Amino acid sequence: MPIRSLLMALLLVCAPLSVASAQDTGSITGQGVLDTVVAAQGKVVVIDFFASWCKPCLMEIPEFIEARKHYPADKVVFIGISLDQDPGQYARFVKQTPFNFPVYLADPDVINTFGVKMIPKTIIYDPTGQQALNHAGFMPGEMLRQVLDKLLGGEAK
Repeated sequence: MPIRSLLMALLLVCAPLSVASAQDTGSITGQGVLDTVVAAQGKVVVIDFFASWCKPCLMEIPEFIEARKHYPADKVVFIGISLDQDPGQYARFVKQTPFNFPVYLADPDVINTFGVKMIPKTIIYDPTGQQALNHAGFMPGEMLRQVLDKLLGGEAK
Protein backbone atom coordinates (compact mmCIF):
# COMPACT_ATOMS: atom_id res chain seq x y z
CA MET A 1 0.00 0.00 0.00
CA PRO A 2 1.46 3.41 -0.92
CA ILE A 3 2.51 5.41 2.14
CA ARG A 4 0.41 8.39 1.01
CA SER A 5 -2.75 6.25 0.87
CA LEU A 6 -2.02 4.88 4.32
CA LEU A 7 -1.44 8.36 5.73
CA MET A 8 -4.64 9.67 4.14
CA ALA A 9 -6.61 6.74 5.55
CA LEU A 10 -5.14 7.30 9.00
CA LEU A 11 -5.94 11.02 8.85
CA LEU A 12 -9.50 10.16 7.85
CA VAL A 13 -9.92 7.78 10.76
CA CYS A 14 -8.14 9.87 13.39
CA ALA A 15 -9.10 13.44 12.47
CA PRO A 16 -11.92 15.04 14.46
CA LEU A 17 -14.87 15.88 12.25
CA SER A 18 -16.76 19.14 12.30
CA VAL A 19 -20.45 18.55 12.73
CA ALA A 20 -21.44 21.74 10.92
CA SER A 21 -19.40 21.40 7.72
CA ALA A 22 -19.72 19.16 4.72
CA GLN A 23 -16.95 16.60 4.55
CA ASP A 24 -16.29 16.41 0.77
CA THR A 25 -12.96 14.66 0.53
CA GLY A 26 -12.75 14.19 -3.25
CA SER A 27 -12.84 10.86 -5.03
CA ILE A 28 -11.94 7.39 -3.82
CA THR A 29 -11.14 4.04 -5.42
CA GLY A 30 -12.37 0.66 -4.27
CA GLN A 31 -8.89 -0.02 -2.86
CA GLY A 32 -9.00 3.32 -1.06
CA VAL A 33 -12.23 2.29 0.67
CA LEU A 34 -10.72 -1.08 1.64
CA ASP A 35 -7.59 0.68 2.95
CA THR A 36 -9.82 2.90 5.10
CA VAL A 37 -11.57 -0.15 6.56
CA VAL A 38 -8.19 -1.73 7.38
CA ALA A 39 -6.94 1.52 8.94
CA ALA A 40 -10.05 1.60 11.16
CA GLN A 41 -9.20 -1.74 12.80
CA GLY A 42 -10.78 -1.81 16.25
CA LYS A 43 -13.71 0.37 15.15
CA VAL A 44 -17.02 -0.37 13.49
CA VAL A 45 -17.08 1.04 9.93
CA VAL A 46 -20.32 2.12 8.26
CA ILE A 47 -20.18 2.71 4.51
CA ASP A 48 -23.20 4.38 2.92
CA PHE A 49 -23.42 4.19 -0.89
CA PHE A 50 -25.79 6.83 -2.27
CA ALA A 51 -26.46 9.31 -5.09
CA SER A 52 -27.85 12.83 -4.96
CA TRP A 53 -30.72 11.93 -7.32
CA CYS A 54 -31.83 8.82 -5.38
CA LYS A 55 -35.00 9.51 -3.35
CA PRO A 56 -34.54 6.64 -0.84
CA CYS A 57 -30.94 7.83 -0.36
CA LEU A 58 -32.18 11.34 0.40
CA MET A 59 -34.49 9.86 3.06
CA GLU A 60 -31.69 7.75 4.54
CA ILE A 61 -28.87 10.33 4.73
CA PRO A 62 -30.40 12.35 7.62
CA GLU A 63 -30.69 9.09 9.60
CA PHE A 64 -26.96 8.44 9.09
CA ILE A 65 -26.10 12.04 10.03
CA GLU A 66 -28.12 11.63 13.23
CA ALA A 67 -26.46 8.29 14.02
CA ARG A 68 -23.01 9.87 13.55
CA LYS A 69 -23.92 12.29 16.38
CA HIS A 70 -24.83 9.39 18.67
CA TYR A 71 -21.73 7.19 18.29
CA PRO A 72 -18.23 8.31 19.31
CA ALA A 73 -15.65 8.64 16.53
CA ASP A 74 -13.25 6.39 18.44
CA LYS A 75 -15.81 3.55 18.19
CA VAL A 76 -17.56 4.08 14.82
CA VAL A 77 -16.32 5.43 11.48
CA PHE A 78 -18.93 6.63 8.96
CA ILE A 79 -18.06 7.02 5.28
CA GLY A 80 -20.35 8.25 2.50
CA ILE A 81 -19.66 7.12 -1.05
CA SER A 82 -21.55 8.96 -3.79
CA LEU A 83 -22.20 7.15 -7.05
CA ASP A 84 -23.17 10.38 -8.84
CA GLN A 85 -21.94 10.50 -12.45
CA ASP A 86 -21.82 14.32 -12.56
CA PRO A 87 -19.06 15.72 -10.32
CA GLY A 88 -20.74 19.15 -10.31
CA GLN A 89 -24.05 17.71 -9.11
CA TYR A 90 -22.17 15.73 -6.44
CA ALA A 91 -20.28 18.84 -5.26
CA ARG A 92 -23.48 20.91 -5.03
CA PHE A 93 -25.25 18.16 -3.09
CA VAL A 94 -22.41 17.70 -0.59
CA LYS A 95 -22.14 21.47 -0.09
CA GLN A 96 -25.85 21.80 0.75
CA THR A 97 -26.12 18.67 2.93
CA PRO A 98 -24.90 18.90 6.55
CA PHE A 99 -22.75 15.77 6.43
CA ASN A 100 -20.80 15.19 9.65
CA PHE A 101 -18.69 12.40 8.20
CA PRO A 102 -16.38 12.18 5.17
CA VAL A 103 -18.03 11.84 1.79
CA TYR A 104 -16.29 10.71 -1.39
CA LEU A 105 -17.16 10.56 -5.06
CA ALA A 106 -16.73 6.94 -6.15
CA ASP A 107 -14.26 6.03 -8.85
CA PRO A 108 -15.81 3.58 -11.35
CA ASP A 109 -14.18 0.51 -9.74
CA VAL A 110 -16.04 1.02 -6.43
CA ILE A 111 -19.26 -0.44 -7.85
CA ASN A 112 -17.54 -3.74 -8.74
CA THR A 113 -15.35 -3.86 -5.64
CA PHE A 114 -18.42 -3.71 -3.36
CA GLY A 115 -21.01 -5.37 -5.62
CA VAL A 116 -23.27 -2.32 -5.68
CA LYS A 117 -26.28 -3.24 -7.80
CA MET A 118 -28.75 -0.82 -6.21
CA ILE A 119 -28.67 2.19 -3.91
CA PRO A 120 -28.87 3.07 -1.20
CA LYS A 121 -26.58 0.34 0.04
CA THR A 122 -25.00 0.04 3.46
CA ILE A 123 -22.04 -2.14 4.34
CA ILE A 124 -20.96 -2.38 7.98
CA TYR A 125 -17.68 -3.90 9.17
CA ASP A 126 -17.15 -5.08 12.74
CA PRO A 127 -14.12 -3.98 14.81
CA THR A 128 -12.08 -6.93 13.47
CA GLY A 129 -12.62 -5.74 9.88
CA GLN A 130 -15.07 -8.52 9.00
CA GLN A 131 -18.20 -7.59 7.06
CA ALA A 132 -21.10 -7.72 9.52
CA LEU A 133 -23.88 -6.37 7.26
CA ASN A 134 -24.43 -5.90 3.53
CA HIS A 135 -27.82 -4.23 3.15
CA ALA A 136 -29.28 -3.12 -0.19
CA GLY A 137 -32.12 -0.59 -0.06
CA PHE A 138 -33.29 2.00 2.43
CA MET A 139 -32.00 1.42 5.96
CA PRO A 140 -34.12 3.07 8.67
CA GLY A 141 -32.18 4.79 11.44
CA GLU A 142 -33.58 2.41 14.03
CA MET A 143 -32.22 -0.59 12.12
CA LEU A 144 -28.82 1.09 11.80
CA ARG A 145 -28.72 1.82 15.54
CA GLN A 146 -29.69 -1.77 16.38
CA VAL A 147 -26.85 -3.16 14.27
CA LEU A 148 -24.33 -0.69 15.70
CA ASP A 149 -25.45 -1.27 19.29
CA LYS A 150 -25.10 -5.02 18.80
CA LEU A 151 -21.60 -4.68 17.30
CA LEU A 152 -20.52 -2.27 20.04
CA GLY A 153 -22.11 -4.19 22.87
CA GLY A 154 -24.03 -1.09 24.00
CA GLU A 155 -20.98 1.24 23.99
CA ALA A 156 -22.70 4.32 22.48
CA LYS A 157 -22.35 7.78 24.02
